[in-house]
Amino acid sequence: MRRRILIFCDYYLPGFKGGGGMWSVVNLVDRFGRDYDFFIVTRNHDLAETESYRGVVTDTWNDVGSAKVYFFGKGRLNTKKVAELVVEIRPNAIYLNSLFSLPVIKFLTARRKDLVGELPVILAPCGELSKAALKIKATKKKLFLAYAKAVGLYDGVIWKASFEADAADIRDVFGADVEVMTAPDLVPEAILPDFSPAWKPAKAPGSVKLVYLSRISPKKNLIYLLERLKEVDSGEITLDIVGPVDDEAYWQKCKGIIAEMPKNISVKTLGAYPNNEALRRMAESHFFVMPTLNENFGYVFIEALAAGCPILVSDNTVWTDVDERQVGWQIPLGEPERFVRQIRNCLEMDSTEYLRMSTDARKYAEDWLSRDEINEATARVLSRALDDRP
Repeated sequence: MRRRILIFCDYYLPGFKGGGGMWSVVNLVDRFGRDYDFFIVTRNHDLAETESYRGVVTDTWNDVGSAKVYFFGKGRLNTKKVAELVVEIRPNAIYLNSLFSLPVIKFLTARRKDLVGELPVILAPCGELSKAALKIKATKKKLFLAYAKAVGLYDGVIWKASFEADAADIRDVFGADVEVMTAPDLVPEAILPDFSPAWKPAKAPGSVKLVYLSRISPKKNLIYLLERLKEVDSGEITLDIVGPVDDEAYWQKCKGIIAEMPKNISVKTLGAYPNNEALRRMAESHFFVMPTLNENFGYVFIEALAAGCPILVSDNTVWTDVDERQVGWQIPLGEPERFVRQIRNCLEMDSTEYLRMSTDARKYAEDWLSRDEINEATARVLSRALDDRP
Protein backbone atom coordinates (compact mmCIF):
# COMPACT_ATOMS: atom_id res chain seq x y z
CA MET A 1 0.00 0.00 0.00
CA ARG A 2 1.39 3.39 -0.99
CA ARG A 3 2.05 5.85 1.78
CA ARG A 4 -0.32 8.76 2.20
CA ILE A 5 0.45 12.43 2.75
CA LEU A 6 -2.35 14.72 3.94
CA ILE A 7 -1.84 18.39 3.03
CA PHE A 8 -3.56 21.41 4.57
CA CYS A 9 -3.34 24.62 2.54
CA ASP A 10 -5.41 27.71 1.75
CA TYR A 11 -5.78 27.29 -2.02
CA TYR A 12 -5.39 24.63 -4.69
CA LEU A 13 -6.45 23.86 -8.23
CA PRO A 14 -8.67 24.78 -10.03
CA GLY A 15 -7.70 28.08 -8.39
CA PHE A 16 -4.96 30.19 -9.93
CA LYS A 17 -4.76 33.33 -7.76
CA GLY A 18 -3.11 31.83 -4.68
CA GLY A 19 0.45 32.73 -5.61
CA GLY A 20 3.65 30.76 -5.15
CA GLY A 21 2.50 28.99 -2.01
CA MET A 22 -0.32 27.31 -3.89
CA TRP A 23 1.89 26.34 -6.82
CA SER A 24 4.44 24.77 -4.48
CA VAL A 25 1.75 22.27 -3.45
CA VAL A 26 0.63 21.71 -7.05
CA ASN A 27 4.22 20.97 -8.05
CA LEU A 28 4.79 18.73 -5.03
CA VAL A 29 1.87 16.57 -6.16
CA ASP A 30 2.99 16.62 -9.80
CA ARG A 31 6.57 15.63 -9.02
CA PHE A 32 5.91 13.06 -6.28
CA GLY A 33 2.45 11.77 -7.19
CA ARG A 34 4.01 8.63 -8.66
CA ASP A 35 5.54 7.81 -5.26
CA TYR A 36 2.85 8.83 -2.75
CA ASP A 37 -0.91 9.29 -2.49
CA PHE A 38 -1.76 12.92 -1.79
CA PHE A 39 -4.90 14.14 -0.04
CA ILE A 40 -5.46 17.89 0.18
CA VAL A 41 -7.77 19.91 2.46
CA THR A 42 -8.36 23.42 1.13
CA ARG A 43 -10.91 26.17 0.61
CA ASN A 44 -13.69 25.76 -1.95
CA HIS A 45 -12.93 29.10 -3.62
CA ASP A 46 -10.01 31.05 -5.02
CA LEU A 47 -8.13 33.92 -3.39
CA ALA A 48 -10.22 37.11 -3.14
CA GLU A 49 -13.33 35.21 -4.28
CA THR A 50 -16.41 34.02 -2.39
CA GLU A 51 -18.11 31.80 -4.96
CA SER A 52 -17.30 28.11 -4.91
CA TYR A 53 -15.34 26.63 -7.80
CA ARG A 54 -17.49 25.29 -10.58
CA GLY A 55 -17.31 21.57 -11.12
CA VAL A 56 -16.30 20.61 -7.59
CA VAL A 57 -18.42 19.29 -4.73
CA THR A 58 -17.98 21.09 -1.41
CA ASP A 59 -17.33 19.22 1.84
CA THR A 60 -16.38 15.95 0.21
CA TRP A 61 -13.46 14.44 -1.69
CA ASN A 62 -12.90 15.34 -5.35
CA ASP A 63 -10.41 13.94 -7.86
CA VAL A 64 -8.11 16.75 -9.05
CA GLY A 65 -5.32 15.39 -11.19
CA SER A 66 -3.55 12.67 -9.23
CA ALA A 67 -4.67 14.07 -5.85
CA LYS A 68 -7.87 13.77 -3.89
CA VAL A 69 -9.02 17.18 -2.68
CA TYR A 70 -11.48 18.04 0.09
CA PHE A 71 -12.90 21.51 -0.61
CA PHE A 72 -14.39 22.83 2.63
CA GLY A 73 -17.08 25.50 2.67
CA LYS A 74 -16.97 28.71 4.70
CA GLY A 75 -17.14 27.97 8.42
CA ARG A 76 -17.23 24.20 7.82
CA LEU A 77 -13.70 23.27 8.89
CA ASN A 78 -13.25 22.90 12.64
CA THR A 79 -11.04 20.74 14.83
CA LYS A 80 -13.67 17.99 14.98
CA LYS A 81 -13.85 17.83 11.17
CA VAL A 82 -10.05 17.82 10.95
CA ALA A 83 -9.94 14.84 13.31
CA GLU A 84 -12.59 13.03 11.25
CA LEU A 85 -10.61 13.57 8.04
CA VAL A 86 -7.40 12.29 9.64
CA VAL A 87 -9.19 9.16 10.88
CA GLU A 88 -10.71 8.64 7.42
CA ILE A 89 -7.48 9.05 5.44
CA ARG A 90 -5.05 7.48 7.95
CA PRO A 91 -2.08 9.48 6.59
CA ASN A 92 1.53 8.55 7.19
CA ALA A 93 2.54 12.22 7.38
CA ILE A 94 1.03 15.71 7.40
CA TYR A 95 2.26 18.57 5.19
CA LEU A 96 1.25 22.10 6.22
CA ASN A 97 1.66 24.90 3.69
CA SER A 98 1.87 28.33 5.36
CA LEU A 99 2.18 29.38 8.97
CA PHE A 100 -0.96 31.49 9.37
CA SER A 101 -3.32 29.60 7.05
CA LEU A 102 -6.78 28.82 8.47
CA PRO A 103 -6.72 25.08 7.63
CA VAL A 104 -3.17 24.81 8.98
CA ILE A 105 -4.14 26.41 12.29
CA LYS A 106 -7.21 24.18 12.52
CA PHE A 107 -5.03 21.09 12.14
CA LEU A 108 -2.44 22.28 14.65
CA THR A 109 -5.17 23.11 17.15
CA ALA A 110 -6.65 19.63 16.72
CA ARG A 111 -3.18 18.19 17.26
CA ARG A 112 -2.69 20.22 20.44
CA LYS A 113 -6.01 18.83 21.73
CA ASP A 114 -4.77 15.27 21.02
CA LEU A 115 -7.52 14.71 18.43
CA VAL A 116 -5.31 13.46 15.58
CA GLY A 117 -2.78 11.17 17.22
CA GLU A 118 0.99 11.22 16.84
CA LEU A 119 1.81 12.04 13.23
CA PRO A 120 5.00 13.47 11.71
CA VAL A 121 4.32 17.02 10.54
CA ILE A 122 6.18 19.04 7.90
CA LEU A 123 5.51 22.78 7.98
CA ALA A 124 6.55 25.09 5.13
CA PRO A 125 6.15 28.72 6.28
CA CYS A 126 6.55 30.09 2.74
CA GLY A 127 8.67 33.06 3.83
CA GLU A 128 6.10 34.29 6.34
CA LEU A 129 8.75 34.57 9.07
CA SER A 130 11.02 36.97 7.19
CA LYS A 131 11.45 40.35 8.84
CA ALA A 132 9.76 42.10 5.92
CA ALA A 133 6.77 39.73 5.99
CA LEU A 134 6.36 40.06 9.76
CA LYS A 135 6.12 43.86 9.43
CA ILE A 136 2.84 43.45 7.50
CA LYS A 137 -0.01 43.34 10.06
CA ALA A 138 2.79 43.22 12.60
CA THR A 139 0.76 43.53 15.82
CA LYS A 140 -1.65 40.75 14.89
CA LYS A 141 1.19 38.42 13.91
CA LYS A 142 3.23 39.23 17.01
CA LEU A 143 0.29 38.41 19.30
CA PHE A 144 -0.50 35.18 17.45
CA LEU A 145 3.10 33.97 17.50
CA ALA A 146 3.36 34.73 21.22
CA TYR A 147 0.23 32.65 21.81
CA ALA A 148 1.43 29.84 19.51
CA LYS A 149 4.75 29.56 21.30
CA ALA A 150 3.11 29.68 24.73
CA VAL A 151 0.79 26.75 23.97
CA GLY A 152 3.31 24.80 21.87
CA LEU A 153 1.26 24.97 18.69
CA TYR A 154 4.28 24.28 16.48
CA ASP A 155 6.20 21.99 18.82
CA GLY A 156 7.83 18.99 17.15
CA VAL A 157 7.20 19.94 13.54
CA ILE A 158 9.82 19.55 10.83
CA TRP A 159 10.30 23.04 9.42
CA LYS A 160 10.86 23.14 5.65
CA ALA A 161 12.82 26.21 4.61
CA SER A 162 13.17 27.20 0.97
CA PHE A 163 16.76 28.43 1.38
CA GLU A 164 19.27 29.25 4.12
CA ALA A 165 17.99 32.76 4.86
CA ASP A 166 14.51 31.27 5.27
CA ALA A 167 15.96 28.73 7.72
CA ALA A 168 17.62 31.53 9.68
CA ASP A 169 14.30 33.38 9.91
CA ILE A 170 12.62 30.27 11.33
CA ARG A 171 15.31 29.88 14.00
CA ASP A 172 15.18 33.59 14.84
CA VAL A 173 11.51 33.22 15.77
CA PHE A 174 11.34 29.68 17.19
CA GLY A 175 14.86 29.15 18.51
CA ALA A 176 18.08 27.51 17.39
CA ASP A 177 17.05 24.03 18.51
CA VAL A 178 14.06 23.50 16.21
CA GLU A 179 14.49 21.02 13.36
CA VAL A 180 14.85 22.83 10.03
CA MET A 181 15.49 21.20 6.66
CA THR A 182 16.17 23.19 3.51
CA ALA A 183 14.69 22.36 0.11
CA PRO A 184 14.01 24.78 -2.76
CA ASP A 185 10.35 25.28 -3.56
CA LEU A 186 9.30 22.94 -6.31
CA VAL A 187 8.65 24.30 -9.77
CA PRO A 188 7.01 22.61 -12.77
CA GLU A 189 9.20 20.23 -14.73
CA ALA A 190 8.62 22.53 -17.71
CA ILE A 191 7.30 26.09 -18.12
CA LEU A 192 5.89 27.12 -21.50
CA PRO A 193 7.35 24.00 -23.18
CA ASP A 194 6.23 25.27 -26.58
CA PHE A 195 7.91 28.66 -26.10
CA SER A 196 9.18 30.32 -29.27
CA PRO A 197 11.33 33.46 -29.60
CA ALA A 198 8.76 34.53 -32.19
CA TRP A 199 6.41 35.29 -29.31
CA LYS A 200 8.61 38.16 -28.21
CA PRO A 201 7.79 41.67 -29.43
CA ALA A 202 10.27 43.54 -31.61
CA LYS A 203 12.61 45.75 -29.58
CA ALA A 204 13.74 49.17 -30.76
CA PRO A 205 15.54 51.93 -28.83
CA GLY A 206 13.07 54.38 -27.30
CA SER A 207 10.27 51.85 -26.76
CA VAL A 208 9.76 49.13 -24.16
CA LYS A 209 7.03 46.82 -22.87
CA LEU A 210 7.19 45.99 -19.16
CA VAL A 211 5.05 43.50 -17.26
CA TYR A 212 4.20 43.13 -13.57
CA LEU A 213 2.63 39.74 -12.84
CA SER A 214 1.69 39.10 -9.22
CA ARG A 215 -0.89 39.77 -6.58
CA ILE A 216 -1.45 43.46 -5.90
CA SER A 217 -0.44 43.89 -2.27
CA PRO A 218 1.99 46.02 -0.23
CA LYS A 219 4.55 43.18 -0.14
CA LYS A 220 4.90 43.17 -3.93
CA ASN A 221 5.61 46.93 -3.84
CA LEU A 222 3.83 48.00 -7.03
CA ILE A 223 3.64 51.60 -5.79
CA TYR A 224 7.44 51.79 -5.77
CA LEU A 225 7.51 50.72 -9.42
CA LEU A 226 4.85 53.24 -10.41
CA GLU A 227 6.68 56.06 -8.64
CA ARG A 228 9.90 55.19 -10.47
CA LEU A 229 8.11 55.08 -13.82
CA LYS A 230 6.78 58.59 -13.25
CA GLU A 231 10.38 59.81 -13.30
CA VAL A 232 10.92 58.59 -16.88
CA ASP A 233 9.49 61.39 -19.00
CA SER A 234 10.79 60.35 -22.43
CA GLY A 235 10.41 57.35 -24.69
CA GLU A 236 7.40 55.09 -25.10
CA ILE A 237 6.74 52.79 -22.12
CA THR A 238 3.92 50.28 -21.67
CA LEU A 239 3.34 48.54 -18.33
CA ASP A 240 0.92 45.61 -18.15
CA ILE A 241 -0.30 44.83 -14.63
CA VAL A 242 -1.46 41.22 -14.41
CA GLY A 243 -2.78 39.70 -11.19
CA PRO A 244 -5.58 39.74 -8.62
CA VAL A 245 -6.13 42.60 -6.17
CA ASP A 246 -5.16 41.28 -2.74
CA ASP A 247 -5.46 44.62 -0.92
CA GLU A 248 -8.15 47.00 -2.18
CA ALA A 249 -6.91 50.03 -0.22
CA TYR A 250 -3.41 49.55 -1.62
CA TRP A 251 -4.81 49.21 -5.14
CA GLN A 252 -6.70 52.50 -4.79
CA LYS A 253 -3.38 54.20 -4.01
CA CYS A 254 -1.86 52.57 -7.09
CA LYS A 255 -4.71 53.84 -9.25
CA GLY A 256 -4.12 57.36 -7.98
CA ILE A 257 -0.49 57.22 -9.13
CA ILE A 258 -1.44 55.67 -12.47
CA ALA A 259 -3.76 58.62 -13.10
CA GLU A 260 -0.77 60.97 -12.74
CA MET A 261 1.48 59.17 -15.24
CA PRO A 262 3.13 61.28 -17.95
CA LYS A 263 1.71 60.87 -21.44
CA ASN A 264 4.62 58.74 -22.65
CA ILE A 265 3.67 55.95 -20.22
CA SER A 266 0.70 53.65 -20.77
CA VAL A 267 -0.41 51.46 -17.85
CA LYS A 268 -2.85 48.64 -18.57
CA THR A 269 -4.56 46.76 -15.73
CA LEU A 270 -5.47 43.32 -17.04
CA GLY A 271 -6.63 41.50 -13.90
CA ALA A 272 -5.99 37.84 -13.12
CA TYR A 273 -5.61 35.06 -15.68
CA PRO A 274 -5.17 31.29 -15.42
CA ASN A 275 -1.48 30.46 -15.14
CA ASN A 276 -0.67 29.39 -18.70
CA GLU A 277 -2.55 32.32 -20.21
CA ALA A 278 -0.84 34.74 -17.83
CA LEU A 279 2.58 33.37 -18.80
CA ARG A 280 1.76 33.64 -22.49
CA ARG A 281 0.83 37.28 -21.95
CA MET A 282 4.07 37.82 -20.06
CA ALA A 283 6.00 36.43 -23.02
CA GLU A 284 4.56 39.26 -25.11
CA SER A 285 6.51 41.80 -23.01
CA HIS A 286 10.20 42.67 -23.02
CA PHE A 287 11.02 42.79 -19.31
CA PHE A 288 9.44 41.61 -16.07
CA VAL A 289 9.54 44.19 -13.25
CA MET A 290 8.73 43.73 -9.55
CA PRO A 291 10.50 45.61 -6.72
CA THR A 292 9.27 43.20 -4.03
CA LEU A 293 9.77 43.94 -0.34
CA ASN A 294 10.44 40.27 0.28
CA GLU A 295 10.18 37.02 -1.65
CA ASN A 296 10.54 33.57 -0.15
CA PHE A 297 11.28 31.97 -3.50
CA GLY A 298 9.54 33.87 -6.24
CA TYR A 299 7.94 31.44 -8.69
CA VAL A 300 7.07 34.30 -10.95
CA PHE A 301 10.75 35.13 -11.48
CA ILE A 302 11.60 31.74 -12.95
CA GLU A 303 8.35 31.92 -14.93
CA ALA A 304 9.35 35.32 -16.34
CA LEU A 305 12.77 34.03 -17.34
CA ALA A 306 11.15 31.01 -18.99
CA ALA A 307 8.98 33.45 -20.93
CA GLY A 308 12.13 35.10 -22.28
CA CYS A 309 11.76 38.17 -20.04
CA PRO A 310 14.89 39.41 -18.28
CA ILE A 311 13.91 40.53 -14.77
CA LEU A 312 14.29 43.87 -12.99
CA VAL A 313 13.70 43.21 -9.29
CA SER A 314 14.76 44.32 -5.84
CA ASP A 315 17.58 42.60 -3.99
CA ASN A 316 15.08 41.00 -1.59
CA THR A 317 15.01 37.73 -3.53
CA VAL A 318 17.04 34.53 -3.77
CA TRP A 319 17.83 35.11 -7.45
CA THR A 320 21.19 36.63 -6.67
CA ASP A 321 23.00 35.52 -9.82
CA VAL A 322 20.82 37.19 -12.47
CA ASP A 323 23.25 40.11 -12.84
CA GLU A 324 26.23 37.80 -13.24
CA ARG A 325 24.35 35.65 -15.76
CA GLN A 326 23.21 38.81 -17.58
CA VAL A 327 19.54 37.85 -17.47
CA GLY A 328 18.36 40.63 -15.17
CA TRP A 329 19.17 43.09 -12.42
CA GLN A 330 18.76 43.11 -8.65
CA ILE A 331 18.66 46.66 -7.30
CA PRO A 332 18.38 47.73 -3.63
CA LEU A 333 15.15 49.59 -2.92
CA GLY A 334 17.17 52.22 -1.10
CA GLU A 335 18.70 53.27 -4.44
CA PRO A 336 15.67 54.45 -6.44
CA GLU A 337 17.84 56.42 -8.86
CA ARG A 338 19.48 53.14 -9.96
CA PHE A 339 16.05 51.63 -10.55
CA VAL A 340 15.08 54.58 -12.75
CA ARG A 341 18.40 54.41 -14.58
CA GLN A 342 17.88 50.73 -15.34
CA ILE A 343 14.38 51.36 -16.68
CA ARG A 344 15.94 53.93 -19.01
CA ASN A 345 18.58 51.39 -20.06
CA CYS A 346 15.83 48.90 -20.88
CA LEU A 347 14.03 51.61 -22.82
CA GLU A 348 17.09 52.37 -24.96
CA MET A 349 18.21 48.78 -25.51
CA ASP A 350 18.44 47.73 -29.16
CA SER A 351 17.13 44.52 -30.71
CA THR A 352 20.52 42.74 -30.81
CA GLU A 353 21.25 43.15 -27.11
CA TYR A 354 17.66 42.38 -26.16
CA LEU A 355 17.55 39.18 -28.22
CA ARG A 356 20.72 37.98 -26.49
CA MET A 357 19.31 38.73 -23.03
CA SER A 358 15.95 37.15 -23.83
CA THR A 359 17.58 34.00 -25.21
CA ASP A 360 19.86 33.74 -22.18
CA ALA A 361 16.90 34.23 -19.84
CA ARG A 362 15.06 31.30 -21.39
CA LYS A 363 18.22 29.17 -21.22
CA TYR A 364 18.73 30.10 -17.56
CA ALA A 365 15.20 28.92 -16.74
CA GLU A 366 15.58 25.66 -18.67
CA ASP A 367 18.85 24.89 -16.88
CA TRP A 368 17.34 25.67 -13.49
CA LEU A 369 14.25 23.51 -14.07
CA SER A 370 16.38 20.50 -15.02
CA ARG A 371 18.43 20.46 -11.79
CA ASP A 372 18.25 17.06 -10.08
CA GLU A 373 18.85 18.51 -6.62
CA ILE A 374 15.44 20.23 -6.66
CA ASN A 375 13.65 16.89 -6.33
CA GLU A 376 16.35 15.35 -4.16
CA ALA A 377 16.11 17.99 -1.44
CA THR A 378 12.34 17.64 -1.15
CA ALA A 379 12.65 13.85 -1.18
CA ARG A 380 14.94 14.11 1.86
CA VAL A 381 12.36 16.19 3.74
CA LEU A 382 9.59 13.69 2.98
CA SER A 383 11.84 10.79 3.92
CA ARG A 384 12.67 12.43 7.25
CA ALA A 385 8.96 12.51 8.11
CA LEU A 386 8.00 9.15 6.64
CA ASP A 387 11.04 6.98 7.35
CA ASP A 388 13.05 8.49 10.19
CA ARG A 389 10.37 9.67 12.59
CA PRO A 390 8.97 7.07 15.02
